[in-house]
Amino acid sequence: MIRILTFCTLIFSILIGKDITAYEVMERVYSLKKPKTSIMEIKLELVRKKGKREKKKVREFIRYEKYYDSGPYRSKSVSRFTEPKMINGTGLLSWVERDGNTQQWFFLPKLKKPKKISTKEKSKSFLNTDFIYEDLESRSLGMDSLVSIGTEFLDNLQCHVIIAWPNNTSNYFFRKIWINNQNWQICKVEYYTNETTKEKTLFLSKFIEKDGFTTPGKFIMEVVNGNKTIMEIISFQPDIGLKEEIFSKSFLVKN
Repeated sequence: MIRILTFCTLIFSILIGKDITAYEVMERVYSLKKPKTSIMEIKLELVRKKGKREKKKVREFIRYEKYYDSGPYRSKSVSRFTEPKMINGTGLLSWVERDGNTQQWFFLPKLKKPKKISTKEKSKSFLNTDFIYEDLESRSLGMDSLVSIGTEFLDNLQCHVIIAWPNNTSNYFFRKIWINNQNWQICKVEYYTNETTKEKTLFLSKFIEKDGFTTPGKFIMEVVNGNKTIMEIISFQPDIGLKEEIFSKSFLVKN
């Protein structure tokens, strides 16, 4: 009898269409299961429009990431480029604090030492891609004011659509975010520089499921001028042992 009542209550709640707030949606997004550590091999392709022609450049890098249950940091990550040879060793180190603030250091082999990214520099392009340093930061729930503007279908998938206004200094006026209401994965983000001007759009697709974890397998950042940056995950290794020293400035400059 209890099981029958529980089932009926569930069906009734679905039929009446219980509303879910923007904060509840993003809470589900941020609470998705993440591996404690992971290694990704990523292929990056730059596509530049020149008239009717396209010019392409391909790069590859390895990304290491670690999440913490306690302490001052929520996560740390380091990305190091391996191809082509001219940028081999170039890297980016990020430390995400509990409140969502992010410290970043950029390294070019010719600089000999890491350079800390200042707040003013976070609007600059990362290695001539269509991602700026701010795009590579990990946001937390309290960093944005959120409002839901309903649901839309995207590639035959019903999505919650959320507007996120940054509460701190940002290169963007707001972001418009599409979240799949079945798996709570973000599948599209539009970036606006004012109320009406869209600068670029990020598409997330080809989701990879491994060992109980899910991650986007492909990221496409398209700019309104026709340029775009494509990142595709070649391999994903979740919950693999990583030493703390990997997430240090000394490792960033290590050959």
